Amino acid sequence: MRINRRLISRPLRFPLVASYRYGSHQPELERTKENLSQTASQLYKYNSIRDDYQVPKYPIVLCHGFSGFDSLVSLPAVELFHQAKHKEASAKEMAREADTKIEFFEYWHGIRKELLARGCQVLVAKVPPFATIETRSKILNEFLQRTISKRFPNAQQPVKVNLIAHSMGGLDCRHLISAYEQKNFEIVSLTTVSTPHRGSYAADRILQLIPTRIIENFLPSLKELTLESCVHLNRHITDDPNVKYFSYGASFTPSIFNVFYPTWKMVYPEEGPNDGLVSIKSAKWGEYLGSLENVDHLDLINWINISKRFKIVIGMRTFNPVALYLDLADNLAKRGL
Repeated sequence: MRINRRLISRPLRFPLVASYRYGSHQPELERTKENLSQTASQLYKYNSIRDDYQVPKYPIVLCHGFSGFDSLVSLPAVELFHQAKHKEASAKEMAREADTKIEFFEYWHGIRKELLARGCQVLVAKVPPFATIETRSKILNEFLQRTISKRFPNAQQPVKVNLIAHSMGGLDCRHLISAYEQKNFEIVSLTTVSTPHRGSYAADRILQLIPTRIIENFLPSLKELTLESCVHLNRHITDDPNVKYFSYGASFTPSIFNVFYPTWKMVYPEEGPNDGLVSIKSAKWGEYLGSLENVDHLDLINWINISKRFKIVIGMRTFNPVALYLDLADNLAKRGL
């Protein structure tokens, strides 16, 4: 039996009672020979790490999502949550806080480390977790300008970069590409992983349950993730013909004990198969690279639950998020990016 020792000591994302999967009590999704074949192919493709991944020509920038959605606790999140209440807090101040505070948990758990080990150049962006898309994209733009200047001080031309974004991070990136001049860098590709390009009905329902003053003061970005808000967003931001757009979606069917069961149940009747927050339909943008089955929203950033982790440790075939991001980098390399 082959043991993957790198996975043994990784932290759990939720308490054990919320992390175990007890089997699904939901009706099976409709399956066809075509999607069964695709699922089997993806299971084989992303169940283990290969030795033959190619390295992209240009640096990768990892762009995180909305911390409220992604359930990660960090010092930047706590600090910026309080800053979000004050209108006078400038984008630069928030960017500086996000860039210097120390996180309790790494958002891109093990993913950045493996990309670096394979020879990729990797930048990890940090933006205010609860701010609006406009604010987050502005700070992302400032982060890139500042970091590119430090990393590549002798560059004579704008440094080309590949953006890889999870969840709401994909909306930040699209807004940045559409709204801001790229002074010392040039975005050549954007790969989004379970980004709610067309919104999430979970946001619509949650807004109905939380008092308006709390949303206004602490979670302004939540309003921008509704179905209607994303229709408006997509009318006002345009894709750049010089940028390659790729996307992935994910879905699973949770048990009633699963932490994503409530939001999955909100989204499924309105949008269909989803990862507990974002539907496959909403995740599609640009060239769609495929749907990952039996994968939830946090599995996609390597915050897999204990039962899945155990399967990987004992060598059983299951989704390995690190393999996905190595393959995304490989895809960029094969396209000359």
